[in-house]
Amino acid sequence: MDDEIDRITARLQTLRPSLDTTTFALSERMIRLARRLELERRTVLADHALEVWEYDVLLALRCAESSAGSSPSELMAATQVASGTMTNRVDRLVRRGFVTREPDPVDLRGVLVRLTTSGRKRIDQATAGITRNEGDTWANLAERRQSQLNAALHEMLSALG
Repeated sequence: MDDEIDRITARLQTLRPSLDTTTFALSERMIRLARRLELERRTVLADHALEVWEYDVLLALRCAESSAGSSPSELMAATQVASGTMTNRVDRLVRRGFVTREPDPVDLRGVLVRLTTSGRKRIDQATAGITRNEGDTWANLAERRQSQLNAALHEMLSALG
């Protein structure tokens, strides 16, 4: 059964027969899927009064190896944002009562960002909602195919760095 991307690539092949549209079709499908997943995630997060960026930072803290908190640098690496952006995000999460900033007992010049009880509760509830919703979305694909796709995407993202 053809979809919109099949029709686009067929038309491109007619217009420009020298183009290899295989990777174009793959990328176009990934972009459309990513958009849909992001929209669904935003909807679930809105039910938990969270923005995507808030979720990203809270999740990084929740999944950190140390329960003592994370440095802003660790959060920057985990969420792939710049220093000034992370400072602003932590400030806003402190104001919402989801995180605290505390002196780093090892590096007296540094700080550690920690989840509050409220932040932990919010991230746990939001993550449960997201996993339920995305479980429903991915149920259209057999578990074996989900595993294969996950492995292929892992390989691709690893190759890109």
